[in-house]
Amino acid sequence: MRRFLAALAISTTGLTQMTQAGDSVVLVELYTSQGCSSCPEADEILSEISQRDDVIALGLHVDYWDYLGWQDHLAQPEFAVRQAAFNAKMDSKYRLVTPQMIFNGRDYVAGAKRQKILDYIEMLSAEPERANIVLSRDNGAIKIALTPVKGQSVPSDVHVISYEPSVKVKIKHGENAGRMVDYVNTVTGWATIGHWDGDSPMSLTHPVEASAHYAVVVQSENLGPVLAARRLD
Repeated sequence: MRRFLAALAISTTGLTQMTQAGDSVVLVELYTSQGCSSCPEADEILSEISQRDDVIALGLHVDYWDYLGWQDHLAQPEFAVRQAAFNAKMDSKYRLVTPQMIFNGRDYVAGAKRQKILDYIEMLSAEPERANIVLSRDNGAIKIALTPVKGQSVPSDVHVISYEPSVKVKIKHGENAGRMVDYVNTVTGWATIGHWDGDSPMSLTHPVEASAHYAVVVQSENLGPVLAARRLD
């Protein structure tokens, strides 16, 4: 059933990530569900592309297939709201569909179409990022420094996303009954921590857990294209 971040420098002491012109990281959001029979193949593709340095691959679980007989305990209703808003923004023929991958808030693939997914990543990773980011951890907080790219940076929202690198789930009921699935980079929290004018340097600080994994996304306002994204593991 069809349902549907010159270089990157990492300091071993400060866990600082920096961006310079020429490096690009593609944000891939996979909207998935434990209750969707066509999702495991897309989950596997997400696992594959999550190994790439030029990709931040995130799994956002939705709850609208729970009625099929299995409750997805990783799902958050707000992820479906974000997905629906994306599809309306992109004039997609879909509103809510799994599996669906959204690339830098600009393009999407519904279904587990491996080559099309890889083609989008190659295309977008070749484009320059539209903002510069420096990330660091300091005393239980993440510090974010943004500087504009002339003529490219625009007013944007700054998001901090927490995720779990690996979650193994034994699905006992529903369409995927009997499957053991290892979900990668499952989003556990999504916070919009500030708004950037895209014109002046800006610094932000946000509390984080010492052992957790995070991504920072700078996305043009009103759910527009992603300017830049980075991980801080």
